[in-house]
Amino acid sequence: MKLKKQEKKLRALIPYNKANARRMMNIDYYIAQRKNMRQYSHLEMEKKRRVTAKWSFVSNLLESFKDKGFGNPRIEAAKTLSGIFKKHIGQLEGCGPDKKTTNVLKLVAKPEMLWLAYKRLKGNKGIMTKAANVDKATFDSYSPKQKELFFRKKVTPNGFSLRDVYLTSFLVRKNQYPLGSSRRIWLDKPGDKTKKRPITIPPFMDRLVQESIKMTLTAIWKPEFERMNRSFGFRPKKSCHDAITALKTNHRVGLYTAIERDIQGAYDNIRKEDIIRLLGKKMHDQSFMNFMTNRLNYDYVDAESKLRLRPEIRIPQGGIDSPYLFNIVMLELDKYVHNNLQEYLNELNNKKMVGTLGGFALRTPYKPRRNVEERMKRKRKKIQLLKENNGDKELIFTLQNEVAKERRWVVKHPYTDTSIKKYRLFYVRYADDWILLSNTSLQVAEKLKILIKNFLYEELGAILSEKKTLITDLKKTKEVSFLGFEICARAKAKIIKVKSDKPGYNSQFKRVSTFPLIIKPDVRRLIERLHQKGFCNKVGFPISVPWLTNLEATVIIERFNASIRGLAQYYLGFISNKYSIHRWIYILRFSCLKTLAHKYRSSINKVFKRFGTDRWIKGSKTVSALANIKVGGIPYEKEYKLETFDSLYKISQKQGRLWALQRVFYSKERGEIGEYPICPSRVAITDSNFLERLHWTSVRTQAAFSMPCAVSGSGEQVQMYHLRHIRKQAYTEMKEYNYVRMLALSNRKQIPVCAICHRSIIHAGKYQGPPLKSLINLNDKLVDNRVIHVESFVKPGKEYFSKTLPERGWRETLD
Repeated sequence: MKLKKQEKKLRALIPYNKANARRMMNIDYYIAQRKNMRQYSHLEMEKKRRVTAKWSFVSNLLESFKDKGFGNPRIEAAKTLSGIFKKHIGQLEGCGPDKKTTNVLKLVAKPEMLWLAYKRLKGNKGIMTKAANVDKATFDSYSPKQKELFFRKKVTPNGFSLRDVYLTSFLVRKNQYPLGSSRRIWLDKPGDKTKKRPITIPPFMDRLVQESIKMTLTAIWKPEFERMNRSFGFRPKKSCHDAITALKTNHRVGLYTAIERDIQGAYDNIRKEDIIRLLGKKMHDQSFMNFMTNRLNYDYVDAESKLRLRPEIRIPQGGIDSPYLFNIVMLELDKYVHNNLQEYLNELNNKKMVGTLGGFALRTPYKPRRNVEERMKRKRKKIQLLKENNGDKELIFTLQNEVAKERRWVVKHPYTDTSIKKYRLFYVRYADDWILLSNTSLQVAEKLKILIKNFLYEELGAILSEKKTLITDLKKTKEVSFLGFEICARAKAKIIKVKSDKPGYNSQFKRVSTFPLIIKPDVRRLIERLHQKGFCNKVGFPISVPWLTNLEATVIIERFNASIRGLAQYYLGFISNKYSIHRWIYILRFSCLKTLAHKYRSSINKVFKRFGTDRWIKGSKTVSALANIKVGGIPYEKEYKLETFDSLYKISQKQGRLWALQRVFYSKERGEIGEYPICPSRVAITDSNFLERLHWTSVRTQAAFSMPCAVSGSGEQVQMYHLRHIRKQAYTEMKEYNYVRMLALSNRKQIPVCAICHRSIIHAGKYQGPPLKSLINLNDKLVDNRVIHVESFVKPGKEYFSKTLPERGWRETLD
């Protein structure tokens, strides 16, 4: 018996790696922020000391760009995108002719599109990751303009300038853009220690062009994705929660046969010619097709083998536009499931005879109940007449037996006017993960799986994994995993208490067989992730994190709170039983308590005595630590309290994200294609103020590129210099360069500098040209501090000011 219990116990299978766990903790950020807060007074004095005089030239530039932002939006690229989007909506609704989009390459090549692409990409986490260089034969075939861009073309955004934008725009428009070589790296695949995931890193300028392509493809295909309302991966304002919300709606009531999904090597097996063929369905621009053919015919240098390869098939996994191209390909699967598979089920619904179809047995249809009841009435009348006329007794006895049999059949089949069961299906996809629910038998579901497998291979070149694609009866077998959740159904009908409508009658109990699916956290995935990060051992027992013990108690609590909030934000509000996440929050909380006990060489009880709050309230019992600073002689303190399950659940209830997403889902089901109330910070074509917001984004980006050099004040050959990990280093530990400190104080990562200052000062080269007068004050002040946070002075409304201490959660205290 003990061995059986141990076999059923949940265990993490991926081995623990201390180096990976420390990397995933991102400790440097929390240490730097805590040090900066301890030096808050010094930082405020530094901000005042480093304030520069407002240069009239910069003030005039800022005012001119701010004036451009008011009035009607004048950005042509945004208007074109919005026009394309509305045209395709009209085609879906039958309000306009079915015409293909033309002049696509010209739209991709517009400088405004490249500015918007830069705005979206410049803050990405891996934007500074380098790519590979092209081979010599490719470089020798370049034209003079292509060679110029190659030498100016940045593998990182460091040194990016307006000249790069206009030169790239010209070459893309002429279909002469020199595509660079990517670098392929291999990352560990979460949940499988034997496999690695390939990531292809393209050069920085290629990423700008790919982002422009993605924005154009979104405007063309978004209406169809919105109308289909079944694909939620890699789309603006969509997330995993939209897919889970769809599974919690009434559309899937009564569907308990699930086909679990997995496409083997999703990106690696998509044929390039299929992508071009599908793009041609909505586009009529041969120059763009040629450009995309060249873009898909990419080469890369493998980081492990050091070989240069050019794959015949496969979408590059790591390109900016790759996920959306994959979505366009998989849209054909969405259409096939909802059209062809539903037609196949309709054939089964209309088939009344008993037999086989495609080798699979059909269920015997029920006899119509009303016909049986009519025969019973006729036979009873005949029996009555025979009795009145002294008829044949044997005939009366035979008729009575037949009536009794039919009566037993009616009692056994209490459904009125039923024939064969109406088969339905419900399908949801997130990137290459999809799930198909139906009310068919397992035999019919096996036929659906074969049809999907054949379609994927014949039409799209994709391969359905036989090992991972399973058919499950959610009422009889275990759960299915989907996007970090486990999905199952109730084995028996749920009994609920219903109030009686009649006065004086007590409440009644009612059986509900169409209860929604049960959504739970994926326990296998959670225990693997928590074990990999060092929060628990293999069996889920919380342990101390030893490399956090040298930090302050406030930093430790803040770091654990980040993990607890992230876990609660993902699951609470979407799982059926809120307490199913309680165990995993408990692991994180007690890992924090054990880390604090390890730090102070004590026990958890002593930690509660020292840091405990609300110790006598069961749901609110936790620990907290105070941080103290003094600003201008006034003491401030901030409390860092370890999150509890009850507090997190109350926050999720106030947010009501599930109900908001359900309203969005049902509005799409009714055919509405409008703006989303979720994630207002993200700009999407469906937003009513799309033109205005993209116009302001373009104006701010142009303003940043039009500023003079922050060091010398020169307006010639101004470039953007990017810093890496500026928030992971405390201000007092930074280099003594003025521009680095100013960027840290302004919380910015880019600074405009001229090419001369970029080479001679920032990269420590020796400048041999004419003297720059402003270099005398380099270690004191910049030309004008406003040039490093232009957006704060160009955007509508008041100028940007940093948050005050009360806004950050600090409060004054008495000495």
